[in-house]
Amino acid sequence: MKDDMKNKADDVTKADGGPGRGTIQRPTEPRIPLMDVSALPQEQRALADMGASPNVLRMLAHRADLLAPWLSFGVPLTAKGRVPMRIRELLILRVALRCSCEYEWANHVLGALSAGRTAAEIASLVQGTGSWSDAEAAGLALVDDLCADDCASEETWKALTATYDEGEIIELLMLIGFYRMNAGFLNSLGVPAEPGRPRFGQGISYEAPVLTQRPISTSEAGALSEVKPDGTWRLKFYHPAATQELRLVIETREGELSGSLINEAAGLTVPVSEGKVDGRQVTFSTVMTKPYPVNMAWDGTIEGDYIAGTAKIHGMGSFPFDGTRIAEG
Repeated sequence: MKDDMKNKADDVTKADGGPGRGTIQRPTEPRIPLMDVSALPQEQRALADMGASPNVLRMLAHRADLLAPWLSFGVPLTAKGRVPMRIRELLILRVALRCSCEYEWANHVLGALSAGRTAAEIASLVQGTGSWSDAEAAGLALVDDLCADDCASEETWKALTATYDEGEIIELLMLIGFYRMNAGFLNSLGVPAEPGRPRFGQGISYEAPVLTQRPISTSEAGALSEVKPDGTWRLKFYHPAATQELRLVIETREGELSGSLINEAAGLTVPVSEGKVDGRQVTFSTVMTKPYPVNMAWDGTIEGDYIAGTAKIHGMGSFPFDGTRIAEG
């Protein structure tokens, strides 16, 4: 059964059936004009300014009363689920393939890369040549069953119950259903993928920047061991979806660090908490509650007026950042 399930998960033609599937030409232009970002409610405008799928937000802005509950339902599935993000993003890509949804594919290739999926894994999903774990194969089979006939087969159900608990299976059903719904309105409305995103069935090559530390001279070593991070820093946070420019304002008192992190483009300010300074190492947390909840743990090393390190997004992976301190005039 184990081998049968893996073969089924790699069979890219088995679940392509269904009334009309693959026979309706997708529109190449929006059937309803996209609204300007300025027409979005403030929280959704912040999302768009952060690079979070702005075109779908601009389309749904025609029905702002539906946009908010759509986000409220979707965010817990994509950012706070119990199923690992690596599996969630893999299954969303499978939904996009089954539904021929270019917009969904374009955005979730980036999501999959953010979750630690490789370009080779994404290519193998398209080609049907992947080697998947039992949990991945069961999830992919569930996508295929639901896209083909809106019900998990007995074979798929047995594979699911062998690798997931009951709550996780419900989550998977909700996740797949949500993205099948999204594919229907994205395809029908002709929502275009943002420039620079991968085309349907294609991947992108992404490698996180390798941040190099400035060499430290012997004379500097003692001074740097006592460095203070106080001041205003211009940061770059490197994420597969977009590089974000941030401003960090911090001060220290008795080894405790406090301050705020500002995303000026999105109009967001988040307080810094749990800040610590240990020699040249600086650690702190930020908790964003709006426009959607994001918990991040920052860990950087300071060399003079330069800082570099990683920021870990809870449930979504770790990404590099660096920046310089702004001289006070």
